[in-house]
Amino acid sequence: MKSINKSRFAAWHAALPITAGLFAVALPAAAFSSTISIQGVLPVAADQPQINAVIRTSAASGTELTTSGGYYTIQAFLDSGTSGILLSQSTWTGLGVNQSTTVGSSSSPVVFNDVAIGGTNPYYVSTPYYVATAPFSINTDQTLGGTPPPVSAFGNTIGPVQMELSETANPLSQLTGSIDIMGAPVMQGNVTEMDIAPANNISSLTNPGETQTYIYSPGTHYNPTQINTNPGIVPMQYHVQLSYASFAQFTSVTPTGATGPTLADNPFIGANPVAAFNGTPTTNSPPGVTIGFNGQSATGSFLLDTGAVASFISQAMAGKLGVAYAAGTYGTSNPSLISSATGKPLANQFTLAVSGAGGSTVTAAGFFLNTLSLQTMEGTTITFDSAPVLVQDVTVTDPTTLKTMTLDGDLGMNFFEPSASADLSQMNSSAFNWMSIDQPNSLLGLTLASSVPEPAALMLMAAAAPLLLLQRRRAI
Repeated sequence: MKSINKSRFAAWHAALPITAGLFAVALPAAAFSSTISIQGVLPVAADQPQINAVIRTSAASGTELTTSGGYYTIQAFLDSGTSGILLSQSTWTGLGVNQSTTVGSSSSPVVFNDVAIGGTNPYYVSTPYYVATAPFSINTDQTLGGTPPPVSAFGNTIGPVQMELSETANPLSQLTGSIDIMGAPVMQGNVTEMDIAPANNISSLTNPGETQTYIYSPGTHYNPTQINTNPGIVPMQYHVQLSYASFAQFTSVTPTGATGPTLADNPFIGANPVAAFNGTPTTNSPPGVTIGFNGQSATGSFLLDTGAVASFISQAMAGKLGVAYAAGTYGTSNPSLISSATGKPLANQFTLAVSGAGGSTVTAAGFFLNTLSLQTMEGTTITFDSAPVLVQDVTVTDPTTLKTMTLDGDLGMNFFEPSASADLSQMNSSAFNWMSIDQPNSLLGLTLASSVPEPAALMLMAAAAPLLLLQRRRAI
């Protein structure tokens, strides 16, 4: 499955000023409250995790594919919502990645049909390779003049794996450059650490700040003396139990019987929706995401999507809250949400154009929930007040049975990274300094930007400095 939200800011290099914003965290005293309330999340994530990667012909260092100009580092989005590894047309052709082909007198490329927000997208499939990753930071951001990591920095090698290769250039690449994705396979069996603090401290054009990202093997020692460069597995303050789901059954390969790309399961907050779809729901499923609006509530299983800049709920989930699309506006360029009870337009709604990795774009309308809540294993509920979500169905079809399944929702990075308004006129800091995905233990880890005070609850405020949007390889 492809990550759901992959459009980008429409105007890059326009030096758009983003006003200083605030997030507020109501922190509970241990003896008096079991809820943390977070205010200030806006519809669009202002940053997203990336990772540096190389493609190797063997697991050994020194076997990296390089371009004719000697470049070997791929600066890619680190995307838990993508089931495979996806290379843009310019990247795989530039590196000379080989395509998988059928065998016989009329050899032809193997084609993989994957699912995303705009429907099914076709991709070529690579022959087997090895993929290794290196940490990402502002110092290694090549689009901002950073220095690519040396070959020796690339570890956590996986393989052999077969990758998805874009058949054509993504239309968005004209604005943003190549869109390469390191998806669930590079997180499989590892712990992914995201240091959000630098993104919360953007102070100037020359010091833009970015989320620093690391991938570690389980058991890697935590080293607080290297917290900003090589921290190891950082202890998290709160943990949310995850489930994992495979979307392989909703894909297909041409010709039938050919080997497709390497896929891994995607994380969900809530029960495995594919297991329920197949009539084999698991027992003791983790708590889902609970949303509330105008006195009504619903709980669903949401894809945890580090590749999504905006979050969404399905039309069915919105219907449980008394929200619907005005007749004839869903899927159009001018969508509008209304109250099911009164037929009147919702207040403070917004629209956003989003696209899948294949470039198909849709315009969806969104609104602000009263609450969106996550249940932690520590017993504390993390509640986002006035939580922005789009209303958009992402429906997948089993090509064998033709039965369809629609996701309840997608929790994107606007809830975890600094976030911006849909018109880009405002930006607020994130409430978190650290986020982790511990795949072997099925855990989302979170640490607040402010430590929990004792003995009484306080309201803590953190200001985001004015900043400029830069032309970066970021997706929405």
